[in-house]
Amino acid sequence: FFFQFTFAATASTIVSGAVAERCEFVAYFVYSVFITGFIYPVVTHWAWSSGGWLTVGDSYAALNNEVVAYQDFAGSGVVHVLGGIAALIGAIMLGPRLGRFHRSSNTVATIRGHSVPIAALGGFILFFGFLAFNGGSQLTISNSGDGEALARAVVNTVISGSFAAFMSLILNRLRVFGNTWSLLVTINGALTGMVAICAGCNVYEPYAACVVGLIAAIVFRTYSVLMVKLGIDDPLDAVAVHFGGGSWGLIAVAFFDSKEGILYAGNLKSGYKLGWQCIGLAAIVAWTASLSCLVFGLLRCFKILRVPQEEEEKGLDIPKHNEPAYPVEAYGHGHIERLIQILENNPTVVTQGFANMAFEREITDKGPYENPESRHVVVNGSSEKAKPINKSGNGITITVNNTKL
Repeated sequence: FFFQFTFAATASTIVSGAVAERCEFVAYFVYSVFITGFIYPVVTHWAWSSGGWLTVGDSYAALNNEVVAYQDFAGSGVVHVLGGIAALIGAIMLGPRLGRFHRSSNTVATIRGHSVPIAALGGFILFFGFLAFNGGSQLTISNSGDGEALARAVVNTVISGSFAAFMSLILNRLRVFGNTWSLLVTINGALTGMVAICAGCNVYEPYAACVVGLIAAIVFRTYSVLMVKLGIDDPLDAVAVHFGGGSWGLIAVAFFDSKEGILYAGNLKSGYKLGWQCIGLAAIVAWTASLSCLVFGLLRCFKILRVPQEEEEKGLDIPKHNEPAYPVEAYGHGHIERLIQILENNPTVVTQGFANMAFEREITDKGPYENPESRHVVVNGSSEKAKPINKSGNGITITVNNTKL
């Protein structure tokens, strides 16, 4: 139960990357319940239940009544294509972030994230988690052949992710899709490679995993550029990583399956297998897209999908949660801002950086400032003491290094 629970949760959380910074908090609850409760269970029944039509497949007279069925070992389609399509619909329904696309000048503004090191840490956690995600899909380890299949899945996951990361980095540096050594592109490339390998990581030879990863990187960068060209704002490239990588992963199984793939067997059955992979992909896309349009459309109609413009411009931490992720008081430049606020509203309150003293006393603690310009605060022309001022704050002049604020 817990293992399948994490798969359902993953399909839902993929969407958050595409709707970040502009989606109402209540909308997260609604679409998460809808995806995990209605969309995902149907798809997982089709593909992984013993009675699902994609699992059962069909027999063909041309193959002497051999059965051919859809194959998706660890969820390239069931989890990632599903989540990627839902993310795409959500991003389209929401529209781009304010200032992202400038139609008149035909330019695209770069809106950067808060911390590349934290993004790198998150990428590492995902990379490590994928080993359990794919290896654990074997479900058992006590039967004959289980250990080999699990080991193959883990090794192929590492190989595909590594080659995809390397290829993404090179493509971005060689001016194919950019001109820099981008860490963020490398991280997303690695994730795309691991998404793509999910469908057949238990049946690929290691060298096939290299090819799957290399092509996954190209698919990722192509989808990423295409999203921008279409004016669809996806802050975390969730669609490119999950839908792009997942759809390529489903197709790759038909070619690189070491027993029945087109590049190995090259027979009619492998052709039918390609057909079943395409059918499974189309079915997942159609089911997910139709229901996602319904839920996001209803949220939009009831005006609970996107936050108001003012809240989006200011950021959602304070208006929605009253808990800033990066409080200004914790940073050097925040001390002078906090000091001014306290002087205007309550001159006897102790502020961070001036511990164990009120403003009636002489200021001797310099505080953990980032720059010397913030160290000397002159209140009403005196730098000797910070004297109390009236509660109304009328006539206050704050000067920092002879500059009035």
